[in-house]
Amino acid sequence: MQSESIETPGYKQSAVDGPALSQTDRVTRARASVKSVGWFVPAVGLVLVLAIAFRLPTLTGRSIWTDEAYSYWFSNLSWTALWTQTPFYETHAPFYYSLLKLWTAVLGSSEAGMRSLSVVASLATVALTGFAPRLLGLGKQGDRVGVVAALLLAINQGNIEYAQQARPYAIQTLFATAMILASAIMLKRLLIDERAAPKISAVRWLYVSAGVFGGLTLWLHNTSPFIIFGNWIGIFGAILLFSANRRRDFTIAIQSLLIALLIWAPCVPITLIESKTVAGAFWATISPKMLTWPFTLAAGGKFAFVPAIIIAALAWKSLYQSNRALALYVASILFIPVAGLFTVSYLFKPVFVTRTFEWMAPVFLFVVAAGLFLPGRMQKLKFVLLPLLLVLCIGQDMAYYAAPTQDLRGAAQYLQANYRKGDLLMTYPNEVQVGLDYYLRDSANGMQTAPLPAKYPAVGWPRAYLQSNRGVPSVIESDRPQIARLLASHKRVWFVGELTKQEDNMSIVASELYRAHDAAVSSAAFAGTPITLFVKP
Repeated sequence: MQSESIETPGYKQSAVDGPALSQTDRVTRARASVKSVGWFVPAVGLVLVLAIAFRLPTLTGRSIWTDEAYSYWFSNLSWTALWTQTPFYETHAPFYYSLLKLWTAVLGSSEAGMRSLSVVASLATVALTGFAPRLLGLGKQGDRVGVVAALLLAINQGNIEYAQQARPYAIQTLFATAMILASAIMLKRLLIDERAAPKISAVRWLYVSAGVFGGLTLWLHNTSPFIIFGNWIGIFGAILLFSANRRRDFTIAIQSLLIALLIWAPCVPITLIESKTVAGAFWATISPKMLTWPFTLAAGGKFAFVPAIIIAALAWKSLYQSNRALALYVASILFIPVAGLFTVSYLFKPVFVTRTFEWMAPVFLFVVAAGLFLPGRMQKLKFVLLPLLLVLCIGQDMAYYAAPTQDLRGAAQYLQANYRKGDLLMTYPNEVQVGLDYYLRDSANGMQTAPLPAKYPAVGWPRAYLQSNRGVPSVIESDRPQIARLLASHKRVWFVGELTKQEDNMSIVASELYRAHDAAVSSAAFAGTPITLFVKP
C-alpha cells in the first residue's frame, strides 16, 4: 500500500503506514512538535489579562435578569428539593445549580459572587484555547494560531456575555471545549501520527478524558446530547474512512462514548422528565434564517460574521486538502449539532435557542485563527484581516455594554423607595416575584406580596402554564374572586407586569385592577419590568 503524505502545521508525515520510527526518532519528533517560541506563555498570559479586562465592565453594574434569578432561587433550595422536586417544573438539569450552590457558599450570592463562577470558566476556556495547539503537538506555527484564537475568544461578545451571567453556558463551553480537544488529540494519535503498530501506548487518558468531559457536558444542558452526537459521529466517521486499524480504533472510540454515557446515566431520568415539560410549552420560534445565528454568535457578533465565515471556510478547505480526517471531524462538530437541533425544532418542538450554541465559539475561532496563517496571500492579508476582526469584535462588545437589559434591581429599588405600609404588591406571572425577591430579600419594609395566581412554584394545577416553566400557571376566570378579595382589602396596590398584553389571560388581571381602583395613578418601567400603582379614590 502506498503511503499518503499529509501536511500538518510544523511537519509532514505519513498518514497510515509510513516506516516505523526508532524510539529516539519518536522522542526527537515529539520534542520538536511542541517546541515553541519564547513569547508563547507570556502572550497567553497577556491575552488572559485582556480577557479579564473585557469581562469586568457591567459585571456588577448590570442587574440580574429572570433566568439568573432562577439560578439564585434553585441554588438556595435544599439538596433534596433541588434533585427530587425541581425536575418536575424546571427545564435545566440540577447540576449547574449544585455547582452554584457550592460556589456561593464560599463567595456569597451577590451579582459578582454568582457570576464569578461563569467568569472563571470563561477564562479557563480562553487559556485552554491558547494552549490547544501545544497539546495537539502542532509546533511553533501552531502556537501562533493558539494565541490568536485565544485573543479572538477573549474579546468574543458571546463569550463575554455568558461569562457575565449566572447561567450554565460558560461552564458548558469549558467542558465541551475540553471534550473536543481531547477528541481531536485522540484522532491525531490514531489517524495522523505515524504508528509502528496497531496498538498505541498512553492513549487511554485521551479517550477517558474525552468521555469524562463529554459526560459533564451532558449534565449541564438538555441540548448537550446534540453536541455529543456531533462529536462522536465525527470520530466514528474519521475512523471508518481513514483508519488502517478500524477494529482497534473503533473499540477506543466506543469506550470513550460509553464513559460519557455512563457519567450521564444518572441524569437520564431527570432529562426525560424535563423533556416532557419542554414538550408541553416553549417560547422559541423557528425559521431557516436561524441556522446562521449559532455561527454569528461564535464569530463574535454580526459585525465580524462575514469575514470570520470566509476565513473559516478557507481554513477548512486547506485542512480538507491536507488532512481529511480532521476536516471531517471539524465539520461534524460544527454542523451536526446545529442541523440536529434545528431539525428537531422544525419538526417537533421549537427549542432552538441561540445561547445554547455558545460552546461553538472556541473551536470555530480556532479554525478562523488557523485560516489567518494559511500560506500564500494570507501571509500578508492577516496583518489586515486580524486587526479588522479585532476592531469589529470590540465594536460588538461596546454595543453589548451599552445595550439595556431587564432591570430587576431598578424595579426593586423603586418599590423600596415608594412602598408604604399596608400596600399590596401583586406580580403576574408569578416568576416576576422570583426576580424581585433577589433584591428585596433584605428589605426592611416588610412588603406584603401576592404573586398571581399563587407563589412560585405552583406545580400540577389543572390549567395552562406559561411558556416552558411548569411552576408558572396562567390566571383563569375562576381566579377572579381571589383577585377581587385581595384588591378590596388594600387602598394602594402595586402591580408588576405588562397590563396591556392580551395573551396569557392578562386581561383578567387588568380588568379586575381597573374595576376595583378605577385608574392607575402612576407607572414606571425598568427595561422590561413595568410597575403600575393603583390607588382607590
